[in-house]
Parts: sequence; C-alpha cells; structure tokens
Amino acid sequence: MEEGRKMAKEARKRRAKPKMIPVICPFAFAYQKMTEARTKDTPFWRHLTNARIEVLEAFKSLLEERIEHLREEKGEELSKIEVE
Repeated sequence: MEEGRKMAKEARKRRAKPKMIPVICPFAFAYQKMTEARTKDTPFWRHLTNARIEVLEAFKSLLEERIEHLREEKGEELSKIEVE
C-alpha cells in the first residue's frame, strides 16, 4: 500500500506545473521606487521632467522627418477625405 502512495505522489510531481517566477522590468521597478519617494520641487525631478520632454521631442523629430520623406516620395499633396 505504501508503495502505491509513493508512486502516486511521484506521478503528481511529474504532472505539476512549474512554479512561476515573477520577472520585473528593472526600469519599471526603478521608476516605481522613484515615484514613491517623489518630491516634486527638487533638482532631480526637474531634470527628469526635462529629460522626458527631450525624449518625446526626439521621437517627434523622427516622426516629422519620416512624414516629410513620405510626402516627397509621393510627390503630391494629401487631400482630406470624408469618413463615415
């Protein structure tokens, strides 16, 4: 009888799903910890806000450059269309 229990227990172990290990993005974790300790009017936060603005401005310039390239490639102006 004991032998049967051991075999059943081993079979359950083999069928068991592996344990999930949570993975946390290091950037998200750091940002979360920084916002928890946030004091708005410090040089650190002013710099971080300006840095975020600069990153967004950089992406904006890339998008504008690509739009201009597509307009030149097409050779004609865009026209407004009615969408229902």
